[in-house]
Formats: sequence, structure tokens, C-alpha cells
Amino acid sequence: MPRLLFDGNTHQLSLIDNDSNVIGVWAAYNNVDSHATITHVQNRTYNIQDGVMPHRHTPNANGPYGLHGIIRFDVPNHPGIGVHSGRANARHLPGAMHPTMGCMRTTDEAMLTISNVMRVSPLTTIEVINNSAPVALHASNRHRHTNLHGRHAR
Repeated sequence: MPRLLFDGNTHQLSLIDNDSNVIGVWAAYNNVDSHATITHVQNRTYNIQDGVMPHRHTPNANGPYGLHGIIRFDVPNHPGIGVHSGRANARHLPGAMHPTMGCMRTTDEAMLTISNVMRVSPLTTIEVINNSAPVALHASNRHRHTNLHGRHAR
């Protein structure tokens, strides 16, 4: 069964098939809003809740979950954390870099490909590696955007 791999250091989400072949790699961030109850998703492997198809939301490239819904996974004490797209044309950090309430945000292209694979072979896990709150903050600073705490990068 396919699985996801999120690397917080490279800001990439990979879809890997049963034979450990990489199906696709896309930009993704765990850029968490300062009002969230979590600072980042800890490094470890999590079970996917929505293995056959993403949990549906109103499709909207500029909405909170993008065109293809959210793939939720089990983060202890934080229900609803997952992978989704959205905010494609936001004024502040558009697309994958736009802050979330704890989720990983990626592209609509990634979510479409992952959704299509899920329908044929369900997702089982997502492995999170090299992830920390400072990693997301550093990415925002590097791109000279306002960071998670409202301060501008130097």
C-alpha cells in the first residue's frame, strides 16, 4: 500500500508506492499559525484515517482545504490534522506556504495525484521526518515573509 513521506527540512511531500518507488514529490509545509494548539507535527509515522479518499470539503483552490479535501491522520490530542492544499492565491504566503492550524499544506496538483492513487490502492501511513517549529519559521524568514508570530524577517 502506498504511503506519504513529509520532510520538514526540504519542505517536500512524497508519495511512495508499495515497492518504495517515488510516484511524485511536491512542495509542502507544516507552517503552523501562532493561534494553533500545536507548534508542528512531531517526527514519527502516523496512521492515515482517510485511506481510500480524502475527507471532502467544498472544493475551492483559494479555500482552506483546496480542491480535493483533506487526508487526515492520527496525531495524538490533535484531531483533524492532515494534508491538504488551498489558499492558492492568498495575499500572505500563498499556496503551500500558507499557515494552517497544524496541517501540512501542499498543492492541488499533489492532492489530485494522491487522491487518484488512493482510489486504486489505499494509503496507510504518513512518515514525518526532519520537522520542527523552527524549520517552518526559517522557511518563512528565508522567503522574507511575516513569520508565524507576526514579525517580519530581517
